[in-house]
Amino acid sequence: MSPDKRALIRYGREISRLRRDDDLTQTALGKRVGVGKSHISDIERGKTTPSASLRAELDKAIGHGRLERLWDDLTGSGREAWKYEVAELIHGASAVYEYEVLVVPAYLQTAEYARTLIRYAVPWLSEDEVETRVEERAKRAEQFANAPQPMLWLVLDETILFRRYGSPEIMREQLAYLVDLAERERIAVHIVPADTPKHPGISGAFKLITTDHVPDVLIAESIREGQVVTNTVEVSQYRMLFTALQGVALPPGETVNRIREEIARLEQ
Repeated sequence: MSPDKRALIRYGREISRLRRDDDLTQTALGKRVGVGKSHISDIERGKTTPSASLRAELDKAIGHGRLERLWDDLTGSGREAWKYEVAELIHGASAVYEYEVLVVPAYLQTAEYARTLIRYAVPWLSEDEVETRVEERAKRAEQFANAPQPMLWLVLDETILFRRYGSPEIMREQLAYLVDLAERERIAVHIVPADTPKHPGISGAFKLITTDHVPDVLIAESIREGQVVTNTVEVSQYRMLFTALQGVALPPGETVNRIREEIARLEQ
């Protein structure tokens, strides 16, 4: 099966970066691998799929093993999800269906909430590295809030409301932000009550991303990484799972009222 457009674009960007790092023009790189400048240009722009033999030559010329590993990562189902790739997928999506168990999704986080999560979840980062990540996350959150799409259908486990990441004030600000997005109809949010006896979300967080141009993508998350899944059977199964989660969750209106109750509790 041919790689999708996103994989070709990501691969092409890496070709371009490595070529420029080696101070090579497209013409010079083409001569090294036996193709013309226009073919290199098409590969860098993600317009064409390089043959296996050409990929090997490109890797030998500028990749030193990295390009072949990247190609393997970017193709196939069940591969590792790249952080920036997921952000690009969401940015270009028409709809996102997401279920979260422990935290509010990154692109809905306030700056202080994000800072707390990053600081304590990744304690080996320097203060500068933490701030860089916070700024990146805040920028994505702002872009999402102000964009007309994607529409987000979000299901949260109620235990997220009980957590006090950072402080009650930080949690209150975060929950108020969710209410604001819901009231502006930027998102539709559901909460699965903690006492739900038949909880279908015990397998962990995931998101389904729908675009107008490529098949739906599933991002299944674990403690270390996410996986990009494009297999239609698995995607369909997780669509069923998301529907099951909505079925046991509170509807949006009741969910907003439940979040407001928690905000009031935090203000006491």
